[in-house]
Amino acid sequence: MVKVSIIVPVYNVEKYIKRCVDSLLNQTFEDYELVFINDGSKDNSLEILNTYKSNPKIRIYTQSNKGPALTRNKGIKLARGKYIMFVDSDDYVLENYIETYYNAITENDYDLVVGGYQKITGNHIDFIRKLKEGEFAKYIVTGPVSKLYRKDFLINHNIKFLDTTASEDIYFNVLAYSKNPKIKVIDDIGYFYYYNPISLSNTLHKGFNQKVDILGLVTKINYKNINNVELNQYFIIRYLIWYLLYSGTSATRKEFMFEYNKLFQWLEKNIPNYRKNKYIINCPKGEIRKIHLYIHIFIVLDKLSLVSWFSKIYCRGGKNEKR
Repeated sequence: MVKVSIIVPVYNVEKYIKRCVDSLLNQTFEDYELVFINDGSKDNSLEILNTYKSNPKIRIYTQSNKGPALTRNKGIKLARGKYIMFVDSDDYVLENYIETYYNAITENDYDLVVGGYQKITGNHIDFIRKLKEGEFAKYIVTGPVSKLYRKDFLINHNIKFLDTTASEDIYFNVLAYSKNPKIKVIDDIGYFYYYNPISLSNTLHKGFNQKVDILGLVTKINYKNINNVELNQYFIIRYLIWYLLYSGTSATRKEFMFEYNKLFQWLEKNIPNYRKNKYIINCPKGEIRKIHLYIHIFIVLDKLSLVSWFSKIYCRGGKNEKR
């Protein structure tokens, strides 16, 4: 058994896949395997991958297009390592990336190690997301990257990616957190998230895409039997407001208010005391204070029935829309 399996779904990334593979092969850590799953790419991604197939660390699989969730689930089954990492095929990592996480997880037999990343746009660093210790830190980076999982923890708790259009990676991690794992948060930023404007995740959230089942997702992660229910609910409130603000900036006022009413009606029904959540007032340890401020202000606007007024200023879609 190898110590670490790196699972990399591959779909139409011929411009970036070589950089990704080379960074994963240039590691200070020795005992690992790379599991590449070509998810029905229509470009030359598979051909580029095949130029590496003689490398003993690399295993390449190909399938018809099934999407990132089912592809990652397949990767978990194929993985031979005691620990599992996920890397996106348009991203890359520093040479000590695997070693840093492996040392952290074996330090005290953790189930999961969570770290940060650097966002790259073009040739420059957009921002650095460096995690601080605290109860909320694990919720900051909700994607599967910048993490190392103990495989038997995932298998024993049947933790799988949800085949949905709404952030299948969020479901995976919040499901893992609901099983009360032993977690280590580290301040590593050796993962480089490359902003690819044509990737599936970045195109789905442009405007309010009705194919994105946000309410289906938050219903599934609204756990009642988790160590800190109120912290989990704060994350849900935060996520819904992030979705409104991120997607709403290019929407019309009418679209924004439709989504707002739909999402906050769900909150009224499922988290009826959401306005009184203690983390809305008091920033949880490990949270980004700037983001917490945005959440707090939006809840105040909601409480004062001023969201419609806010939408007049915020929404940039439909400039000729009658106000």
